[in-house]
Amino acid sequence: MKRKILFFTMLLIVMLISGCTQGNEKEVNSKNSNIKLENTSFSSKIESTADRDKLPNATSGGISLGLYNSNGEIETKYNFDIEENQSIKKFLSLGNLIENDRVYKLMLFIDYKQADFKVDNREASKEFTFKMKAGQTLEIPFEIAPQKKGLHDMLFVIAKYPDNKSLDEDFRKKTDLSNLLFFRFSTVVGGDESLPENIKFNEYGEVKASDDLDGVFMSKTGDFKRWLTEDVSKNETLSFHTKVGNNSNQKSTYALITLMDWKAVNIVGDKSTVFFELPTNSIVDLKTEIPINKEPGVYDLTPILVHNPFQKSDVTNGQVETAIRVGVNVQK
Repeated sequence: MKRKILFFTMLLIVMLISGCTQGNEKEVNSKNSNIKLENTSFSSKIESTADRDKLPNATSGGISLGLYNSNGEIETKYNFDIEENQSIKKFLSLGNLIENDRVYKLMLFIDYKQADFKVDNREASKEFTFKMKAGQTLEIPFEIAPQKKGLHDMLFVIAKYPDNKSLDEDFRKKTDLSNLLFFRFSTVVGGDESLPENIKFNEYGEVKASDDLDGVFMSKTGDFKRWLTEDVSKNETLSFHTKVGNNSNQKSTYALITLMDWKAVNIVGDKSTVFFELPTNSIVDLKTEIPINKEPGVYDLTPILVHNPFQKSDVTNGQVETAIRVGVNVQK
């Protein structure tokens, strides 16, 4: 199967103008789980949101996503120079411009590792889960702690309807490509653009010549059969395959992350992130085994593929994508 990254490139082009939008969304039928929702009455506010109208909001429903500075100005660049010992304080604008209320979960990854962040000067956490009314827009004040000197890749991941634990096949199929939202930018701390040491590409997995895939695909047995749900017993090991393919006309690099119930898990050994450098028309197949040490219930398994890791972010290289959100049904 061939999957192109045109969809993501188009999103990033829109983001360069003022933010990003996904249109014509329809709410799925939810099988709600017990989930803690955070208060969205923020004390930190933008003085004026007059510029919000410049976001490319969908007229018939969709999701708008943009980044604001403290003056209420939309950020149109995606690389920021930061002083040493300086935290990053901005506002992430999210518009739930659909006809239904919806729950979202916000997460942060710094250099492809899940990281703590603060919302509205509250205690730092790895996630912020909240509910939005139909047609509502929020400016979420966030703070990212100071980072070491060098170039850093910052990625906000927003899960749509994390409260939906349905195992319905139609629901799972609809999660392909679109169950996550991404906002990515980079920082250069202390004027130093050096990269982390000891980043190894193609350390794991088997690379083969093939033009069958462009992007990421997760399956149970290593083929291209669509994997939607899986029943496992508590204390069992879940085995699966993740394929990353490049059928573009040039060599490409990638960082692969896997989330199990919205927490990054080790993909191989003690590595929660693996890096690939693939020539044109090639695929790497990586087998993963995750111990299931969870109580009975449904848990979401989701891959994230980051293109062009450890580069200054701009509209041409900031692609991020996902695949089907697999429902893992843990039984007694």
